[in-house]
Amino acid sequence: MLELYYSIESTCGQKVRLILAKISLEWRERLLNLRKGEQFAPDYLRPNPKGVVPTLVHDGQVIREPTVINEYIDQVFPAPPMRPESASDQARMRLWTKAFDEEVHPSVGILTYATTLRHQMNMLKTPEELAKHFASMPDPARRDRQRLAHDKGIDAPHEGGALRMLDNVIARMEADLTETPWLAGAGYSLADAAAIPYLVRLDMLRFDPLWRVDRPHVSDWFDRALARNNARALDAAWGPESFVGLLNNHGSEAWPRVREILSEDAS
Repeated sequence: MLELYYSIESTCGQKVRLILAKISLEWRERLLNLRKGEQFAPDYLRPNPKGVVPTLVHDGQVIREPTVINEYIDQVFPAPPMRPESASDQARMRLWTKAFDEEVHPSVGILTYATTLRHQMNMLKTPEELAKHFASMPDPARRDRQRLAHDKGIDAPHEGGALRMLDNVIARMEADLTETPWLAGAGYSLADAAAIPYLVRLDMLRFDPLWRVDRPHVSDWFDRALARNNARALDAAWGPESFVGLLNNHGSEAWPRVREILSEDAS
């Protein structure tokens, strides 16, 4: 039995679902409400001490971290394979999954919070409940970043760095995609599954000018990736309509300031 603990709104959960979709396996979903802090409940912290999603449980074996989960699924259920054949392309795939784990994930997370989730949290929680939410976060660095994003929005000190990081990664994607149709070579791989949820989130925030204006290879890749069967199977997993509407509205409000910040860096 495969069980996936995740949140519909989680980009990390979405990239695992992309791989589960391609192998047509039956699995049981265990949804957690991140706004209510269910990821910090003692029963969940036992299998995942960081209090993050997703967590995969396969016949009692706990697998954490989305990239590790995806490689595990691909090794245990290898048809069709989601890793390139050549060692060089496999290395390229891992460099991309590493970039999305270490560079893109935190950047998209703090931008999502600074533009949208802070408004949602203010609607859902009292000041006392917010204080309790922040205090329950086991990672102090993550807690401090989120507090600043909550208070200052897109003008929090770390937001400019997050925007520059994303712009740099998308520029690197454009460079690689001029040579091959997919990020790690001729075929769709774990690298593409790692990338697409983050660009979907940026698209929902109306930040797509980051690639639609002058990065045609990323634009083409994005459209082809979303047209694949495994992505179409996840239409409902990108988030409920109300959440997507919040991303659209608050992201559109933030975009002029985002453009200013990136323009200031370019000048």
